[in-house]
Amino acid sequence: MGSKRGSAMVEAAMIYPLVIGTVMAVIYLMIAMYVGAAMKSNLDFQLRERAMVLAKTGTRLEESQFTPSDKYGRGAFGQQIAFGERKEGLMTVLHGQSSHGYRANALVAGPLFRQHQGEVYLIDEREYIRKVDMIKP
Repeated sequence: MGSKRGSAMVEAAMIYPLVIGTVMAVIYLMIAMYVGAAMKSNLDFQLRERAMVLAKTGTRLEESQFTPSDKYGRGAFGQQIAFGERKEGLMTVLHGQSSHGYRANALVAGPLFRQHQGEVYLIDEREYIRKVDMIKP
């Protein structure tokens, strides 16, 4: 006859590694989602600030208000952004691109890379009002 105690030990030896691996995978997914959100936040912040400088409107906020305190957020938030401009009809579009690589500790062998893109329309209020006034009947 089989021992119930031995059977429970064998079942636990098979189930515990699966549970631990699942928990680790969920934690790594949460970190990856957080890094993506920090990168997108940084990209949007930098695009808005650059548009504000180019359009000569608004005031600059202190950088310390937007700096995360943890290592994942700081690494993603401090990335350099490549800016560019293009014309779409009468509007100027400012676009930016940011990429970030990080090492996922035991689950993935190599580094992981994330890339985000964003766009902001530059609006010159004086020129906009002048053109709208010309359209009025």
